[in-house]
Amino acid sequence: MDFIKKCGIMLEAQAGLSVRELLHVAERTERLGFGYLCRSDHLIDLRGRRGLESPECWVTLGAMAAHTKSLKFGPLVSPIGFRNPALLARMAWTLHSFVPGRLQLGVGAGWYEDEYVVNGLEFPPFKVREQQLVEALRIIRPFTQGEKVDFHGKYFAAKLEGHPKRSGKIHLVVGGNAPSIVRRAAAYADEWNVYSPSVEKLRKLRAILDPTGRDIEISEMGPFMIAENDSGLRRKARAEMRRTGVSKDVGAFIEELRRGDRIVETVKNFPSAINRRREAGLDKIYFQTWDTGDAESVELLAGALKAL
Repeated sequence: MDFIKKCGIMLEAQAGLSVRELLHVAERTERLGFGYLCRSDHLIDLRGRRGLESPECWVTLGAMAAHTKSLKFGPLVSPIGFRNPALLARMAWTLHSFVPGRLQLGVGAGWYEDEYVVNGLEFPPFKVREQQLVEALRIIRPFTQGEKVDFHGKYFAAKLEGHPKRSGKIHLVVGGNAPSIVRRAAAYADEWNVYSPSVEKLRKLRAILDPTGRDIEISEMGPFMIAENDSGLRRKARAEMRRTGVSKDVGAFIEELRRGDRIVETVKNFPSAINRRREAGLDKIYFQTWDTGDAESVELLAGALKAL
């Protein structure tokens, strides 16, 4: 299988992306040959800007299912604190029954306190959110495999039976960086997703997951920058500096991104950067895209991945 089929585009829809724009990107992503299109499940912009379009995640996933033919899709990731896990599992099963095998359900403990507060949701300490995630997985995992659920925990309870049973299983992704969550959630996940990891972190994550005896994929989600040559890379870096309000030497900014384990390369050097990650145990990559109008970068990315 071409590696591009193991890769996808990741959209931050809370930053002003309309539903119509999201569907346009979905169609383009499928046309270029990517295997996946994921979107964030955030309720407000992460940089504090207010008044932006922020289409609700699961409503748009239904629209994506109807407007694409083979593309796999899902949230990366849905915080457990937003929805009761029994309801979330039922939502996922309903969409999965419409497009079997295309939805992948990503869940996490949640981290952005502001979006909880402005929406009247409780934001407990990390240890509690971690425990809530594990309890939620004990409901979500069996239900999304077509099994009955009879669970009563400290935070959640459910007694469910999924229909229709013939629809198969939903691929379950758990996201996060904390080793404690990795160890506790490894019994449930089909895939572990981590944000922009270093090669060393990928090796450590693989060392945690391998002893479980389960075949768990490791995926990365994070920003990227690609250009035909060095001058093009500097031009795109300047645009990113304007977007994020950074003022410094552009060369220093590029090196800073690379030290932060961002994939920032020319087309020529891009394959080697990807292969270093694959050699460290990475199975899949979801490339985070903030500027959906930058079709050039996505097309260059598709070409580079097809060359691997």
